Amino acid sequence: MNPTLERPSAADTTDTRVTVCRGDGSEAPARLRLLGYDGCEFESDGDFAPGEQVSIRIYRMGSIRARITAREARVVEAEFDKSCPV
Repeated sequence: MNPTLERPSAADTTDTRVTVCRGDGSEAPARLRLLGYDGCEFESDGDFAPGEQVSIRIYRMGSIRARITAREARVVEAEFDKSCPV
């Protein structure tokens, strides 16, 4: 066993560990600020509109469908799709 394999690399610690994917296939990197059972809050330069359906991909955790509920400058709030199988 090599313990150095589990150390985070410089690439693992960048903001690209969270990616928000739109329905048209475009992606925007994000930085996760808050993760809860019903939704999350993230920072992104992407132009997200309230009501927009997205898929949030979190490195090494998978992805989940969500709906944008609010946006204030770079901070975006999203509510998870309750019928989305995880």
